Amino acid sequence: MKITTVESFVHPDFPNIIYVKIGTDAGVYGIGESYYFGRTVATFIDEFIAPTLIGLDPANIENISRKLTTYVGALSSGVEMRAKSAVDIALWDIKGKVEGKPIYQLLGGSSKEIPIYNTCAGRGYMRKSDQDSSAWGISADNDQYEDLQAFLSDAGALAKTLLAEGIGGMKIWPFDIYAEKNDGADISEEDLKKGLVPLQKVRDAVGGKISLKLELHALWSPLAAKKIFEATKDLNLTWIEDPIYPDSLDDYAILRSKGYAPIAHGETVSSLTRVNALLKNDYIDVLTLDLGWCGGFTQGIKFTEATKKYGKSIAPHDCSGPIGLIAGTHLSTASENAVVQETSRASLRTWYPMIVSNLPTITNGKISLGQESGLGTDLTSTFTSAAKFAN
Repeated sequence: MKITTVESFVHPDFPNIIYVKIGTDAGVYGIGESYYFGRTVATFIDEFIAPTLIGLDPANIENISRKLTTYVGALSSGVEMRAKSAVDIALWDIKGKVEGKPIYQLLGGSSKEIPIYNTCAGRGYMRKSDQDSSAWGISADNDQYEDLQAFLSDAGALAKTLLAEGIGGMKIWPFDIYAEKNDGADISEEDLKKGLVPLQKVRDAVGGKISLKLELHALWSPLAAKKIFEATKDLNLTWIEDPIYPDSLDDYAILRSKGYAPIAHGETVSSLTRVNALLKNDYIDVLTLDLGWCGGFTQGIKFTEATKKYGKSIAPHDCSGPIGLIAGTHLSTASENAVVQETSRASLRTWYPMIVSNLPTITNGKISLGQESGLGTDLTSTFTSAAKFAN
């Protein structure tokens, strides 16, 4: 079997997302996805990846992964890696279809339910490429799924709503707007108190009934992050995610003091060497890898094996697109050390169904996949085709 076509798509309403469709001479095709600056990634697929793939055997996934490892950009989650990740997901989709198995079975897993948590964004979150709160996309309408505005205004009420739906976990980021004042170099006592309010409202409203996670989006200096860790010691947080900039590796040590919340990190990490360093030094508790950013399943499997070696857990990232969620759920389903799968109910209940034909099943706060081969879904919406290569 040979690869005969490589298509890339950017949805006009979601320009940050890039989709690829890889066709073969056997009539089997696979789809993949990555996120952030979709058209830029499509250009790289056009210039390098598509011409490289034509004529190759899609079953040689590991070899293709090496072949797509570029001289520069190889160890970052930049354009090269995001394009490579989307392709790798598509190749695993093909593999599953050829073998007649869902990807989680190819990875050695069997069907099971994984607990979920809700990332409290809205349907317009991060549709633009801005890198600050201007990209939050908060709806001005009375939107029942505008969870970002909800946690800013009354996080306690939101927690009650989620629990009533059977969702046992939530993640919020009330400190982000204060980091914009000085690029996260420090945080004042006043802003520290303001950022704590939504977290405290959750605990006041539902106590410990909900798993509460704090996202810091790697916006803070180690000094400022330590202040936030100290201030949240009594809130029983499940974890604090991405507290400092990823390059500040050894500074994670100062955030491992007694009584501090566990640390989750890794959605932007694409280097196995980096993952091993985080794990070996006990800098993190949970690896939040993103298959659309780290190199796809081929690399994600290696990351997961590393976490098992060091007794750590995974919780795949999803706050980008539906195939990212589906791919992460396949990895979670196949991995005994997957503790939870990130979801966003605003996306799942509004625009994810516009993009793909089938989504995982969520019941009573748990997510599960069916027996369909490959990813178990297909693209359904009208797309803007960025490029198509054929032999």
